Amino acid sequence: MSNPYINDVATQKGLTVSAYTSSLMSTLGGAFTMNDVAILVGIFFAFLTLLGNMAYQEFRRRRDFRQELKDEMRKQELHAAEMQLKAAQLKKVEHSNGPHSNTRDRSCTTE
Repeated sequence: MSNPYINDVATQKGLTVSAYTSSLMSTLGGAFTMNDVAILVGIFFAFLTLLGNMAYQEFRRRRDFRQELKDEMRKQELHAAEMQLKAAQLKKVEHSNGPHSNTRDRSCTTE
């Protein structure tokens, strides 16, 4: 395969690849009619569309899952904050009335 006029190995490999590619294309051109080529191209693009749609659906599913996790974490944070607020309010009420008193005792005093 060595060509005495072309000493560069990369050029020889490039020429070999182009020779095999052109041979394959001419073989395929003789084996398939235009209708066959159109069918194959249609199948190829349908497959690409399927793969693209599957990838998009997976990205969307992951995005929605992350959003649901963020929403759940936010709900938990809000619940914890509300519970802290309620505990502080309860502590304040108990502190102002005393631990064993109730509002009735306070209203019944004759001061």
